Amino acid sequence: MTDTDDTLGCPAAFRLPDLTLPFPPPEPRPDAARLRAAACDRALDRGVLGPRGHERLLTGRNLDLGLALTGTAPPDRAAVPLDWFLWVLLLDDRIDDGPWAHDGTLAAFTEAALAIVRGVPGTPFPGFTSTGADATGGAAEPMLTDLADDLWPRTAALAGPAWRHRFAEHLARHLWAQCDLVDRRAAGKPMDVHGYVAARRDLFGADLFFDLMEAADGRELPARARPAVLRESAADVLAWTNDVYSLEKDLAFGEPANLVCLLRDERGGSWQDAVDAAHAMIRERVAAFRAARRGADPAYAGRLADVLAASLDWHRSVPRYHWQAVPSTGAGTAAAPAVPVVELLAEPVVDTRRSPPSLLWPSFERDPYALYARLRAEFPLVRDEPLDAWLVSRHADVRAALTEPRLTPRNYAWQLEPMFGRTVLQMEGREHAAHRAFLTPAFRGRALERLAGSVRATAERLAARLAADVADGRDVDLVEGFTRRLPIDVVVRALGLPPRDAPLFQDWYRAGFSYLGNYRQDPATLARGLTSRDELYAYLEPHVAARRACPRDDLLSVLCAVRVDGEPLPDAMVKGFCGALLGAGGETTDRALASLLANLLEHPAVLAGVRADPGLLGAAWAESLRRNPPVHVVLRQADGPVDLPCGRVPDGATVACLVGSANRDPERFADPDRFDPRRAESVDREFTGAATHLGFGAGRHFCLGAQLARMEAEIAVGVLLERLPRLRWAEGFVPVETGLLTRAPEELLVTAG
Repeated sequence: MTDTDDTLGCPAAFRLPDLTLPFPPPEPRPDAARLRAAACDRALDRGVLGPRGHERLLTGRNLDLGLALTGTAPPDRAAVPLDWFLWVLLLDDRIDDGPWAHDGTLAAFTEAALAIVRGVPGTPFPGFTSTGADATGGAAEPMLTDLADDLWPRTAALAGPAWRHRFAEHLARHLWAQCDLVDRRAAGKPMDVHGYVAARRDLFGADLFFDLMEAADGRELPARARPAVLRESAADVLAWTNDVYSLEKDLAFGEPANLVCLLRDERGGSWQDAVDAAHAMIRERVAAFRAARRGADPAYAGRLADVLAASLDWHRSVPRYHWQAVPSTGAGTAAAPAVPVVELLAEPVVDTRRSPPSLLWPSFERDPYALYARLRAEFPLVRDEPLDAWLVSRHADVRAALTEPRLTPRNYAWQLEPMFGRTVLQMEGREHAAHRAFLTPAFRGRALERLAGSVRATAERLAARLAADVADGRDVDLVEGFTRRLPIDVVVRALGLPPRDAPLFQDWYRAGFSYLGNYRQDPATLARGLTSRDELYAYLEPHVAARRACPRDDLLSVLCAVRVDGEPLPDAMVKGFCGALLGAGGETTDRALASLLANLLEHPAVLAGVRADPGLLGAAWAESLRRNPPVHVVLRQADGPVDLPCGRVPDGATVACLVGSANRDPERFADPDRFDPRRAESVDREFTGAATHLGFGAGRHFCLGAQLARMEAEIAVGVLLERLPRLRWAEGFVPVETGLLTRAPEELLVTAG
């Protein structure tokens, strides 16, 4: 397996064991669909879950194990363990996907969560209050707010003080085990099998779920009726079964905290030997569970047996544990497209060399281009299960996807609409044409000429400040001091707002307006963004009213004066467009400029050529947009089955058009990794819908601001190079790209001394 060889040393091939349990799975609840919908709707309403996650959990099987915990409890009591299962699942995703795996964030969250369930008043540590509010005055953390205001009060009402104390301690063990695992990953400290076995029950949260099962049933049992060995055996079966079925995923993500991985490390042998050893351990724990049933409360033991059986069925069937069995297609043609394969593999054999790559692999963050090459060569159309999208990676396919009317921009309903409402980005057909028609003049001709002066003035001011710092012997960061500030200032001036207010817009942008890249819809990111959005909208309110009464020669006046179907745009849509322009437009220009400057500094000969002839800057800009586009992934939603040159995309699928891959397709661009501003036959064409690269998109949603972006870069970078004639990297600095949907260096440390 190419992508995980560096982490694990070799590819893995193994057959999944024939796990069996001596008891049947429970009968499904007749109200399971209603319970699932209620849990998903509640999480969405509480801000814990985003619209995309809501849809996936509502239509998939990821909550089935949580439903098994509810048994036959009445719906109001059954809702509590299911809501907890979803809460823990979302927390695990936030840890696994990275947002909480750094800088002590998870430990801070753990302290706050435990203060809530233990009833500790006050602020347990800086940053959060006991109800999840940010002590600095920012947005509340949604998962903590939900816990304090709703989930824990409902949970505490189910049982008495002794049960609540026991539950709190089991929650503490689960959360601190997660913190310990995060710390071990960061420090590179592996576990041995013995230590892992002791910690795995807490990592899985089995005792937590068993407590909830007991409370939902309305039975607080004495300890003798729920023997420790019974619960421990059941917990081990659950956790180790999860490890066996998670092995392919854990190998792909380089996650060593897996029983099979640790057994192989400790005992040697093949991967199959390690899988078989884990299987033998599971069988031993099943036998221990059966023996312990004789001294336990029969109903309680039966409920545990039901959960174990349901867990095995869940692991066998949910796609998240069967990457080689999820729908995928081989090569096909529009006339005879490949047929998706949707059945699980007949033979439970896993060879990680056949595992479809995921954009969420840690190695993607380090070097997406190697992964793109593998996708183009081996998986030109494939379903990425962790990302929940179909990947399209070749230039011809990406262009076809971006210009295909049945691949719609409806994804923005969950990607941007929660922040800014309905915008032109997600409109289609006549509605899109009408809104684009009145916006286009604001990015062309005289409007562009008027902005040129403000771009130059802003660039002169920012470059002068950088030059002064460099003259004082300081290294400066071009991202912080130039690329991040310039486009926001330009947006402020384009809207006709007071230039003195630009720092406010910078604050709003930094606080959470980069929501476009929040693919996983991290609730804290959305909460911060909504707070900033509300502040922006309050600021805009009097300006919108003033423009409606007395229009000026600016973009905000255009938005306020225009009529669509005879009606003016509502205030909410006007403000939403301003927010989207600040967020999505500011982010893409910021990142594109950072990549352009990095490319120039990484290629001194090109930089010298641009200094000697500023007219070459347009060609360098176009080449940078090809080689390092600010947006690497453009999403679309399929309205019906769609045939692309590489195969068929199914109805309803989210399609990830990999612009970053298409722009480096060797079938379209010779020596595509090389930065070569001379490759464009016509620089002007590269900023139109006929561009060879796809950095501005393609088709009816080709970027409205392409000409504005060209003008900004040519003027602003020209000014910067003129002001700092000896610009070069600071001593020892190496730029590093980061990001999933949008990507660029986060820092450009330079000197000019």
